[in-house]
Amino acid sequence: MLKTQEPKYAVNNIGRIVNRSSGEIIPDDEPVMIFRARDKNAAFVISYYAKICADEKHQAAVKSRLHDFVDFAHQNPEKMKEPDTDTGTDVPNRANAFDFLN
Repeated sequence: MLKTQEPKYAVNNIGRIVNRSSGEIIPDDEPVMIFRARDKNAAFVISYYAKICADEKHQAAVKSRLHDFVDFAHQNPEKMKEPDTDTGTDVPNRANAFDFLN
């Protein structure tokens, strides 16, 4: 595993996402979202997530990863970009799912 890649999860030899330590496979019906360090919004979202984590050990791990994202942004400003969604499919409008943020 490269230091820069996801430390908690991996893809196994049959293409399934698994927890590296437990080997547990993420079920097909469980949504997964990946943030890339080049995403201009990722560090902000990760910092907010770190603030709301109740478990101190998990919060520390998230903050460590946040530092990796911030370091990447500082070292690679030319790679930073506004995220897009070019998946070839329409994204449903679910704005009401974010009502808790208001």
